[in-house]
Amino acid sequence: MGDAAVMTAAEVQGLVARTLPSFYTSSPRFLQSISDHDLALLLPILIYWGASLAYHALDVIRPAWSEKYRLHAPEELEKRNRVSMKRVIAMVAFQHAIQTALGIAIMEDTPATKTRRLDADPFTDIPALVQTMRSLHLPLYDSVLVRAAIALYWWGIPWLQFWFACFVLDAWQYMLHRTMHEVRFLYRTMHSHHHRLYVPYAFGALYNHPLEGMLLDTLGAELARVVSRMTLRQTMVFFTLSTFKTVCDHGGYAFPWYFNPIHALFPNNAAYHDVHHQTQGLRYNYSQPFFVHFDTILGTRVDPEDFHTMLEKKGLQTRKIASAKNDNEAEEENARPARLPVPKRSSPYSTATVWSSVLFMGILAVPVLVYSVV
Repeated sequence: MGDAAVMTAAEVQGLVARTLPSFYTSSPRFLQSISDHDLALLLPILIYWGASLAYHALDVIRPAWSEKYRLHAPEELEKRNRVSMKRVIAMVAFQHAIQTALGIAIMEDTPATKTRRLDADPFTDIPALVQTMRSLHLPLYDSVLVRAAIALYWWGIPWLQFWFACFVLDAWQYMLHRTMHEVRFLYRTMHSHHHRLYVPYAFGALYNHPLEGMLLDTLGAELARVVSRMTLRQTMVFFTLSTFKTVCDHGGYAFPWYFNPIHALFPNNAAYHDVHHQTQGLRYNYSQPFFVHFDTILGTRVDPEDFHTMLEKKGLQTRKIASAKNDNEAEEENARPARLPVPKRSSPYSTATVWSSVLFMGILAVPVLVYSVV
């Protein structure tokens, strides 16, 4: 068959069969011992406590290589934080119980028969995608078009769904997070619980008022899942990654991206979010967990280096302990510094955002190039 010839249905099916990725299985369950539904609920909880224990081990052992990346001196955890670690752990466990109960109630299992899953069938879906692409009359040889359709099916579309889910979760959390700061009633009754941790640590990443935790984290993640139309197996990856990212952002260590490659894609990191936990930074850096887009666009972004320089110029200690009797009033009075510096174009957070966008497009292009020679 020449390059210009249209591939037959049998040839398309044969190419699909030869290019099935290693992560794909038509089995009704990804792991035979547990349903996809239960696995999607369990994995984020396991990664939360596992990652938190790893960060806690660094706090206890204090190896020299990690100490230089620590954001706060160890003694500050007890001096500045207004809630015990035992209570933090108990409240996070309670939130996980609520999260699990809601997941059981609203999240459906992978649709499947007794022998195969029904939410993804490459032998039906890819030929349909090929026909759609053929109808566009693209200036491509049919063999190239079919391979491009396979690449899009396995990598392109899922990657776009994942990226869109990140955007949706960021938008939801920015909107709700900022509202809880700017509406005094919501801050005092709910969000102030999270800000009892002036020195964030990993176990406290999901330390919230239970209602806030349900609205901000559980429903936000579910909304991202639904609107991005990810399968449940894609959702496992998204839920687990967003949980791990949240723990890292509260872990208390500003590791470079080559220690934590997740920040090569997502520039919102522990140093950036730590600014928000300081008394003078409460009204800034609302964005979480992935990007800093909304802070940049809506004027609430301050880079960590600029933040600490600004406080030093005002004659304040960067980690000053609030001495007022009423903690909430002290926070509200000190929340907004006199004048914020405009983020520089050369800022690491600006360049990281550009780099992550370029990296995203690069990752999207790789499978197309690979499949073109299959």
